[in-house]
Amino acid sequence: MDSHHPHTIVVVSHTHWDREWYHPLSVMRQRLVALVDTLLDEPDGLPFLLDGQAIVLDDYRLVRPERASPLHRALEEKRLEAGPWYVLADMLLPSGEALVRNLLEGIRTVREASGEAPRVLYSPDAFGHSAAGPVLAEGFGLEVAIVWRGFGGPTDPKATVVRWQHPSGGSVLLYHLPPDGYEIGSALPVTSHAATARWRTMRAAVLGMNPLRVSLLPNGADHHARQPRRDAALAALIHVAAPHHVEAGTLAGFAAKLAHAAVDVPLPEVSGELRDSAGWTWSLQGTFATRAQQKRTNAHVERLLLRDVEPWAAAAWFAFGWKHSTLRTAWKTLLQAHPHDTLCGCSADAIAAAADLRWADARAQGDAIRDAALRSLVDCDLAQQRELEAHWQPTLVLRNPSARLRGGVVRLRLVDAPVPDPVGPGSASRSGARVPPVPSPPSWSGEGMLQLVQRSRAFDRVESPLHYPNNAVVRVSEVLAWVEPIAGFGVLPVPLAALGSVAQRVPTRQRVRGTEMELNSAAWRIASSLQGVIATQAESGARLQPLGWLESTTDAGDTYTPSLRGEPLIAHWSAPRLTARGPLRVEWEHSATLSRPKYAIPAATEPTSREVSLRETVSISATATIALTAGTDWIEIVIRGENRAGDHRLRWVLPLPGSLQTDHLIADAAFGAVRRDASARDPREWTAERRLPTAPLHRWLHLTGASYGLGIISDGLAEYELLPDGTVAITLLRAVGELSRRDLPERPGHAGWPLPTPAAQSLGAFEARIALLVLPRDLDAAASLLDAAADDVLTPPCGETWRGIATPLPAFPGLTLEGEGLSFSAAKRSEDGEWLVLRCVNQRSTPTRGVWHLPRAASEVRQSRLDETPGIALAGAGPRVRFEAPPYGVVTLLVR
Repeated sequence: MDSHHPHTIVVVSHTHWDREWYHPLSVMRQRLVALVDTLLDEPDGLPFLLDGQAIVLDDYRLVRPERASPLHRALEEKRLEAGPWYVLADMLLPSGEALVRNLLEGIRTVREASGEAPRVLYSPDAFGHSAAGPVLAEGFGLEVAIVWRGFGGPTDPKATVVRWQHPSGGSVLLYHLPPDGYEIGSALPVTSHAATARWRTMRAAVLGMNPLRVSLLPNGADHHARQPRRDAALAALIHVAAPHHVEAGTLAGFAAKLAHAAVDVPLPEVSGELRDSAGWTWSLQGTFATRAQQKRTNAHVERLLLRDVEPWAAAAWFAFGWKHSTLRTAWKTLLQAHPHDTLCGCSADAIAAAADLRWADARAQGDAIRDAALRSLVDCDLAQQRELEAHWQPTLVLRNPSARLRGGVVRLRLVDAPVPDPVGPGSASRSGARVPPVPSPPSWSGEGMLQLVQRSRAFDRVESPLHYPNNAVVRVSEVLAWVEPIAGFGVLPVPLAALGSVAQRVPTRQRVRGTEMELNSAAWRIASSLQGVIATQAESGARLQPLGWLESTTDAGDTYTPSLRGEPLIAHWSAPRLTARGPLRVEWEHSATLSRPKYAIPAATEPTSREVSLRETVSISATATIALTAGTDWIEIVIRGENRAGDHRLRWVLPLPGSLQTDHLIADAAFGAVRRDASARDPREWTAERRLPTAPLHRWLHLTGASYGLGIISDGLAEYELLPDGTVAITLLRAVGELSRRDLPERPGHAGWPLPTPAAQSLGAFEARIALLVLPRDLDAAASLLDAAADDVLTPPCGETWRGIATPLPAFPGLTLEGEGLSFSAAKRSEDGEWLVLRCVNQRSTPTRGVWHLPRAASEVRQSRLDETPGIALAGAGPRVRFEAPPYGVVTLLVR
């Protein structure tokens, strides 16, 4: 502790505001309005921090629109602080781009309210922090990061201030809050005697191990209003803390003082994720699988906005000046589900239900924006096409939501055989839904080159801004077709009658074949025997048991922390049933069932009903499909099931080949992969919280070996564990019924306010989609291959039928990224509306060169930070933009 020399102690009055947690938003907003009303009505001359997030400004103005002007004046005069975040998000589950959108929206919201957000990456309560923290900070010009959880464990430097480094070279000054966190300075005493006693108890924690001698004293707590008589409390602390200098200040002011003091001062360095606070405070790393299917939904909606909405809207603006996007509203809707209590699932059931509505709303907004942008890209005017209804010729619109040239097997939704089904008075006698479908040949050519997936009848509406919708009952055919490569973010419209011009025969060497005993592709042979399903990779000879098994373990925990009891129940898969024979896709279906108690742990709130249910046994049923697709290198596994039991953890377990290393792996994360090593430390080393072996999962995992590696791609499930027995487990769900329990041996004491959470038992449907592929030994080559495979698995090319098209539609040439090791990250219109923002990540340890191929020539290109601040101009503007990416670098360009 560096306390021999006087410190400057900056007292920052604040509230830590969980927008929703154990109360819903509507209740918390009432308290927020009362708090801000008091700050505006009774100013005491001292500044106040609204917890580093700007959404509270929106919440207040929604209820008090008439008070926007005094609120803006308080921000302008720095009596109030907010931002830089829009919401205080979880830092490990969202993608890097979602965190960027969060900061962009937060800074923009504060500026629109006449304020300036603090230059601080302020995250006082998140359950750990992404390795991309330094990238975010540097990309937004934030001088200091302030964290509490995730740092301070046994292997971290014993220091209050360190340099947090990223492999790309980015860094930020990291300030670590004391063990009591942001509440250490709550309710400061106003009398000299009480202030002396309080200073004696908190002096060492406030001063810390801090050679810069600039310390932060947060004065506030969860959902607390401003402390009464702050001026008297400050005066008392100034007196008793001498010779240390105590002053009231802002978060921005503290950061500026700390950054100034750090100039030319050597500090300890840390890198990577911050996920271990053992001995300091609870890390709460057990939330990655709480309400697991919600996390999967969030990943899907994030991916929709980032990959299948933003780029189309940006391309339509850049190429044709299209400006009708409402993406900001869609992003704000999604971001409202990203606070850690919400996204992590450790909140009341009402908050989880509200989050479901936000995800559904953001998805609907995104779908509508994408469709409008695509119509702009192919010059499809809905009103004009409707006027030509007599000449409609349904058109298949192929799109490639990737920055790479891609083709091969594409899933198409073909719509034909319409029967009018009008709406309104008199429609009952003319309902197409009552008309039995007339058998008719398909409306498309090339039928013999398609593989049918399923066929159904459905409603289809053709809409126009100037007309009543044209409603019909149609035949919908979901098919697979082999399609020649389409440019990155390219759009290819094809009249349905001319489908045979793009749907080609699959090359003989790429065809897949299936029987009841074997599935075969150019890359894999999957065989079924009495010993189970074995997959052999042709090139490497790697052998896998790709289906693994299901395991269910009793979980007596809460939404924060698992508390596993007893041995797991195991369910193995049945013999296969052939459900697709090829030549584009082959597939087996397997089933599994396990029985367990309906509830295993009596709940404190419902002892009678739950104890009775201990005698009930229910079955958990699941199916697994294992499939090979022509022209691909991976095995796809889809698990669907129905959870009927509570108080357990359900996982899919994959046994690993013995040649793979199981002491570490490489995991996808925000803005680049991270290495995670198995720890030999005793997880019980700190009795206040047992360390967990599970970890967050983004898109993929990479296990290395002596002759080959293995990639595991996951579609949105957010927790895995690498086990010492040579298996890897992905959590399908954690079923728990309490927000917080005090009686867990893994974490004695309440982590939140206790209340029942029956919806967190995750009863009902669950799903997982996983792909496995063999990788080369070279890590850089493997990173490129795995990233491309994840791209293909999670955002494949697709085609949809537009029924109301009368005139030929032109193709859109696309927006393509070229460069070894470069991973697409974003294509969007800049916040100021003046630039096309293009961003990619170099996944490799060596520098590389890249090229963006644009849909039109650029007149100006500039380097940029993540916050879209224009930087150095690049030479050679035109339809191709060339750039260099440093090792592990995040490269952002502004183009116009």
